[in-house]
Amino acid sequence: MRKRTSLLTAALLASGLTPVALAAPASAAPSGLQGDFNGDGYRDVAVAAPAATVNGKSWAGQVAVVYGTASGLNPAKHQLISQNTTGIPGDAEKDDEFGDQIATADLNRDGYSDLVVGAPHEEAGRAADAGAVVIVWGSRSGLSGGTTVKNPQTLYGSYFGLSIAAADFTGDGKPDLAISAQSDTENPSSWRVRLIRGPFTKSGSTGRVSSYSPGVDKPALTAGRVSGDTKADLVVTGQKPNGHHLATAVYYKGTADGISKAASLRTGETAAIGDLNKDGYGDIVLGVPQDPADDPSASTGGKIHVIYGTSSGPSATRRVSLTQNTSGVPDSSEEGDRFGEALAIGDFDKDGYADLAVGAPGETFGDDTHYLASAGAITLLRGSSAGLSTSHPVFLTQDSPGVPDTREGGDTFGRTLLASDVNHDGRADLTAVADQENDPEGAVFFLPGAASTLYSTTATTTFGPTKVGLPSGKYTGFGADLAG
Repeated sequence: MRKRTSLLTAALLASGLTPVALAAPASAAPSGLQGDFNGDGYRDVAVAAPAATVNGKSWAGQVAVVYGTASGLNPAKHQLISQNTTGIPGDAEKDDEFGDQIATADLNRDGYSDLVVGAPHEEAGRAADAGAVVIVWGSRSGLSGGTTVKNPQTLYGSYFGLSIAAADFTGDGKPDLAISAQSDTENPSSWRVRLIRGPFTKSGSTGRVSSYSPGVDKPALTAGRVSGDTKADLVVTGQKPNGHHLATAVYYKGTADGISKAASLRTGETAAIGDLNKDGYGDIVLGVPQDPADDPSASTGGKIHVIYGTSSGPSATRRVSLTQNTSGVPDSSEEGDRFGEALAIGDFDKDGYADLAVGAPGETFGDDTHYLASAGAITLLRGSSAGLSTSHPVFLTQDSPGVPDTREGGDTFGRTLLASDVNHDGRADLTAVADQENDPEGAVFFLPGAASTLYSTTATTTFGPTKVGLPSGKYTGFGADLAG
């Protein structure tokens, strides 16, 4: 066994990947958990760094993968992946922004979760900003090797991979990819959602490809099961294609033949899907972080919309909106808070009801003598049989009990959020980003779920880019996206 481990370590070092400790015997079956790249039963987290320099190429982009353990994320167990990593298609080039968007799914159905990486500014031939999407394959030794997802329409400025959602939209047991791209760079309403059906293979073959027009500028994609069947649904958020920065959101229902536009939703720039009231249907939460000066439909400081799921999709009547001025929601609405800029849904206390984390990275604290602009905050709201509750909320800052570091102006704590059960204790854990911590580096905070307080006040940890092989004192976009 020692000889085999040594050979594997040598192979990983040769490929440019950080070795990952083997956690299971060779005969052990992979866990099949989403986000578990090495199949050891603990979900892992990929941290985007799309502004990272690679071999002197600025903004070429990298992705840091931090592996999960029984005690949570362990940055000592990591891989740093770029297009210069052996086995990854393409070459690291200036302004590719590899890792701008990331997603996870077991695309070849081998029991190991795979990592999907978007590089929306990738050049294809002479077509600048054509975009590219790469699958990095999971295995017992971690992520290794990659395959390019064919761009159905390679155009200048198509930005293929601007947003990615991975899920089984057709219900056939084979995960699919929904990918944003533009089909006519002269027409702002030409943004498309490309649905590429599974299965995916390492040789590059895929299922059928379809194209949909959501009527949304720069569409952001969020997948989840709203109607409670075996098919994933898709929420598309962004702006109306009129140049006025007005937020919009559209719901697509998963069908055996693909996805079908089923409803227009309330305005939304961000989205999350989860069962807040444990009725078997996924509920949609939309974030509108803008202020009214930017979008007349917005509220000062930002707001969220909750749209409850039914057997036929999102309810047309059971909808509620909340701001920080809503009774029971901590703090108060202030211009620039950007409440709702990040959303994550997971059962943090293991009571059977999914809970909601809301990031407000622009949250400001203090007074004229001690003013902390854009320190950032996260609000945790509990799920219940009646739906999202404002009873016993948790208001998190870097000064909260057990949270490492100190609240400082400009940290933007809560910029990016991910809910996933990393330590395999049955509770969702929250991974949060303060993208200007130790300006300009950024930092990731890991907050394990807990029974009564929703997050552990004793086991929360943090790490910056240097812990995963990225340089100190540099802006890398660390935490621009999270997946796991």
